[in-house]
Amino acid sequence: MSNREFVQGGRVRRFMKLGGLAASVTGSMVTRSITSRFSRDREATITAGLVSDAQKVARTMGELKGVAMKLGQTLSMAPDQLPEEVRREFALLQRNAPPMPYEMVAAQFEAGTGIPIREAFIEFEPEAVGAASIGQVHRARTFDGRNVAVKVQYPDILESLDADVRNLDVLTSMGRLLADREMIDKSIEEVREAMLAEANYAQEADNIRAAQAAFEGRDDIVMPRVVDELSSDTVLTMEYIEGVKLDDAMAEMSPSERNEVGLRFSTLFTWMFHERQLLHADPHPGNFLYTPDGRIGMLDFGCLKTYDEAFTDNWLRVAVAKWTGNGHRLRSLFDELGFRAQKGSAGLSNAQLEELVDITSAPLVRDVEFDWGAFKPRVALQAFTARNLAVIQYVSPPEAIFYFRVAAGVWGLLNRHKVKANCHRAVRAIAEARGLL
Repeated sequence: MSNREFVQGGRVRRFMKLGGLAASVTGSMVTRSITSRFSRDREATITAGLVSDAQKVARTMGELKGVAMKLGQTLSMAPDQLPEEVRREFALLQRNAPPMPYEMVAAQFEAGTGIPIREAFIEFEPEAVGAASIGQVHRARTFDGRNVAVKVQYPDILESLDADVRNLDVLTSMGRLLADREMIDKSIEEVREAMLAEANYAQEADNIRAAQAAFEGRDDIVMPRVVDELSSDTVLTMEYIEGVKLDDAMAEMSPSERNEVGLRFSTLFTWMFHERQLLHADPHPGNFLYTPDGRIGMLDFGCLKTYDEAFTDNWLRVAVAKWTGNGHRLRSLFDELGFRAQKGSAGLSNAQLEELVDITSAPLVRDVEFDWGAFKPRVALQAFTARNLAVIQYVSPPEAIFYFRVAAGVWGLLNRHKVKANCHRAVRAIAEARGLL
């Protein structure tokens, strides 16, 4: 297998592959809508068809790697947007994506570091312990006895990322009819820069060091240390952290333990964003471990986003406005955050924004134990949109893309494990510490 074949390279080839997939899925949906009318168990027929389509989509995204695979992983995190059976198929992308064969891994390692893999490690497990959108991870042991995780980048992945982003530009052209072209272009550029940064393992090593400095003094979190002499732009060798994937660990916990760990996990991101003005912006479950001593292990720092203090504080001010009965301030706060009405629309009023915040921020609005397992805002959001079509042309700023991605990831974990926790108090405590309440 050539490098180009492994990542399904070439802009046109990747575009056609996704186009063919879309046609196949559309065709099966039409067929299913007809045949299900004559089925004795219509719901089972529809569900089976959806799962079959999801398997096709997940398999194609796993083969394409890059942006396509990242999108599939993101879909798996949103609990209210897809049927559970379909979400599970996308979740397999976190574990079962087609890996590079060992020979290709060894060649990529030597090309990246200049060191033959047998001269770098006394032991190297040929089977990957994880396959991601840009590279895969192997466990190894150095000659001085350190247990390490070695992340090796897929060949020609930069070319595929560039192709995917250019294809994304084509696919979003319709959006420019509803929204300002500059806003759409800035959003695409935000995604492009983040994906290219993830493909630079030297940048990720710097991100790890920056996160370690930001988290200094917190003994409830553990991050890997970089082995610089065995790392490069395309290879990242790190200390191996023992632990179980957080998702799997929580599945085995008692309800009270799940509630406690879920609250810690959500509070971690709240603290990170509002107190340190940064986000680990790739929150799918494969990037977090639960260690034997009860700490949360954070992995994969390819996408570490930093924010202005004014931006993070204004998100807190939105919550404070709701808590203190100052909903009349919401429109000005959203304006300051960078939300913009597009193509002649007036955008949303204070009253409309207050209703929208009530729907989307229900876990934080009231000082109560919140049932995350029952949090399914999709129907309410659809009804809100039907009544307030201006929301379609009220566009969030590019800086919010990864904020929303993280929020969906945290929500997904808490929802899957039916966590019950009072997250309001953690956010309120930070607002008070920031002098905003």
